[in-house]
Amino acid sequence: MLALDVSRERISYLVYGGREDAQSGEITLDSTVSDHCKAVENAVYDNAFLLDDYSKTTIALHSQHFQLMPQELVEAGLARKVLDASFTTIEGDILTCPIDGTDAAIACDTDGGIVGFMRRTFPAATLLHHLAPLCSYCVKAYAEETGCLHINLNDKEAHIVVVKQGKLQMANTFAYRSLEDVAYYALNSWKTCGMESRRDKVMLTGDNALRTELAEQLRQWIAYVMPEVMPASVLKLGRNATTLPFNLITLVFSNQRSVISFQ
Repeated sequence: MLALDVSRERISYLVYGGREDAQSGEITLDSTVSDHCKAVENAVYDNAFLLDDYSKTTIALHSQHFQLMPQELVEAGLARKVLDASFTTIEGDILTCPIDGTDAAIACDTDGGIVGFMRRTFPAATLLHHLAPLCSYCVKAYAEETGCLHINLNDKEAHIVVVKQGKLQMANTFAYRSLEDVAYYALNSWKTCGMESRRDKVMLTGDNALRTELAEQLRQWIAYVMPEVMPASVLKLGRNATTLPFNLITLVFSNQRSVISFQ
């Protein structure tokens, strides 16, 4: 299995062949190449192991032009109109990703040429917006919970998903300068979604040092703030499974589908 998370700065990868422990790493994109698609192409072709024959390939594409919307709008062909109404400029192809177990979907645009390159290079791959696998995971993991706000952290971005009474309430991703910014946004989301500080919980994944520091801040207002406990199915990835990047784990186990509308 191959999971790729493609952002503006890097390609994060997880490779699992079924016999040895899963391996993960990052490939930094050449910042001197102005065309994002060309930088991704160069990185892929410079790392031949990405082109091996894998039983399953799932690729997350980062996009800040996205909206969480009812699936019925996507099915009615209105995803592009919603995005046009939400953002000044929409570029590339439109990618829509229904969220399993909900009536919601994520629609986003993609950088010009990136979908075509991925389709040519990884013809059997599933392409998803980078928030879609996390949404799917949270809806399934917290189906029986009263309410949960999940935060996945890296050194540049925070990804937040709120599930309440088994229903997806919100999902967002944003760059941050300090963990105080993340705490403020999380608390605002907590209040907006009507979460209860003595009953509902915050679960944290991502960089261990960052989530530890963020937990200390959030515990001033919320009683239950804990690191996510990995599901038992993750252990099939090997002895280092619990140390693998969480966003790549959700990609590996994602069974989502997507639809691409070409411009």
